[in-house]
Amino acid sequence: MLHAGCPGRHQDAHVRTGGVPRQGRPPPAGVPRQVVASWRRSVESGVDPGELVSDYDPGLDFGSRLVHCARPVIEQLADQIADIPVCVALTDDRARLLVRRDTTPWVGRLADDNYFAAGFDYAEGRVGTNGVGTVLESGESLHVVGAEHFVERLQPYACAGAPVRDPVTGRIEGVLDISCETRYSSPVLHSLVRTAAARIQDNLLSDRDEAQRVLFETYSRLDARSRHAVLAVGTRAVVANAAMQTLLDPHDLQALQDHMRFVMRRARSFDDVVSLPSGAQVRLRARVVELGADVAGLVGTVALVREVDGPAAVGSVAARLDGTPPGDGRSPAWRTARDGVADALRAGRALLVVGEPGSGRTRLLTDLAGRRSGPGADVVAAADVTARPAGALARIRSLDGGTLLVLRDVDALTPAALGILDEVVADLLAAGRPVAATAATPPRHDGLLARFRSSVTVPPLRARVVDLPELVATILGELAPHREVGVSAEAMRTLARHGWPGNVAELRAALAAALDRRPVGTIEVADLPGSCQSMPRSALRAVDRVERDAIVDALRAVGGNRVAAAAALGLARSTLYRKIRQYGITG
Repeated sequence: MLHAGCPGRHQDAHVRTGGVPRQGRPPPAGVPRQVVASWRRSVESGVDPGELVSDYDPGLDFGSRLVHCARPVIEQLADQIADIPVCVALTDDRARLLVRRDTTPWVGRLADDNYFAAGFDYAEGRVGTNGVGTVLESGESLHVVGAEHFVERLQPYACAGAPVRDPVTGRIEGVLDISCETRYSSPVLHSLVRTAAARIQDNLLSDRDEAQRVLFETYSRLDARSRHAVLAVGTRAVVANAAMQTLLDPHDLQALQDHMRFVMRRARSFDDVVSLPSGAQVRLRARVVELGADVAGLVGTVALVREVDGPAAVGSVAARLDGTPPGDGRSPAWRTARDGVADALRAGRALLVVGEPGSGRTRLLTDLAGRRSGPGADVVAAADVTARPAGALARIRSLDGGTLLVLRDVDALTPAALGILDEVVADLLAAGRPVAATAATPPRHDGLLARFRSSVTVPPLRARVVDLPELVATILGELAPHREVGVSAEAMRTLARHGWPGNVAELRAALAAALDRRPVGTIEVADLPGSCQSMPRSALRAVDRVERDAIVDALRAVGGNRVAAAAALGLARSTLYRKIRQYGITG
């Protein structure tokens, strides 16, 4: 991690060039298997061993629940080894540094000079083998010493890292790391960091219990003095009084819970009318319950504003709501985003639409632009502006005066391209031309950001699970327009359990794969890709994803026979059973 000092162990040519064994040649004696595997991944990722490259993210949450639970442990650990010049650091689950405690000032200066500082990224795919990124990739604690590092500037140093897991889900939340010069390295540091990581996990468990306690106490106080339906929604808990439990049908109640989870990260209080999938409307008056710097949940009262006139299918409800077609989305979070985009387009305000990739940002803009009178929208990708700036800018300037220009993924633009685009957008807006942009996070260019007058956040698919039936029907209609196709109830439940890190784009790909297996008729669970039949992909490492999908494919190939699947995979049956439980594979 730090970059000055004396050589480490295993300083032979094999190690210094990345440690990838040639065919038939074993790795050097004593090099841990995790390191050998990491060298291979580093080569495959294109990491340059002669250059240290680290990305910086200024938008990290440095006051997160993980930081809150880890800080006292880090302080105690640093005090315990204060006589040794080390850095004790905590990263998030993407190897981005959140907290660092130095036992001497010069160690801190070395760390700063070499990007091991708050906000910087030490992912293995950028930095090569190291005590943070490699721990995340392997899922195991690791002591990386000297030339076991892939990048040469790291080789004078040693780092011991251990994963910090959520004590309930088992998901890796971050990495605790101790870094020092190799001359100060000791196996004891590896033991210390593992013990400290376990203590952080204990704090996470206590904090989770505390968050639920605070949420329930707030709910109880409100329920005691209110005659209305009361609902409390946390990240993993829901509490409702008797009035709430009889107020809405289960589908609407789930939609309201999804909406509350979406808004509780964006406002401290909420008082608004929420439209639900059935057509009912409720007034939600709620406030955020905080625990330190973290959000424990949202607690509030719910009152029915408009009841449903009678039972209706999704399609007939859709026909009543603003004339929008089926498949447009009925969840409150999606309707809020859609209405915000529509209002901005009607008013002619320059609009920034923020949301995760694949969540439907661009589709929402182009669909709503197409419903206006005029020529619709033209989408220009950030990659085109970066790769072919002259052609992209000429295309932008040649657009019809009424065409909505949609700049896709502006947060992915290079600084030079952002500067050029800023000038062009300023000219378009000065001429009264409609402009919108999409981004996963706001672009890091104050000039361009200042051009926009409105912003809307599009919810991820996991925050609008109630929209799944409509989305599935719409996507199947687009993929197989002249075929009789559908999805079984069990397959729909499987889709609803998936975390959808790739959002609507991932759903479309999954349904396309299912249609390859069953082009006509009812899609069953077995027709879905393996990624949909287990735990969310976001909770898995890259190597786990490959392993999980291989297990699902093997089980499918042998008709679910686990003994045959274990033999085909070369695994012991006990290992296969454990991994099936680990990955949540069903069927």
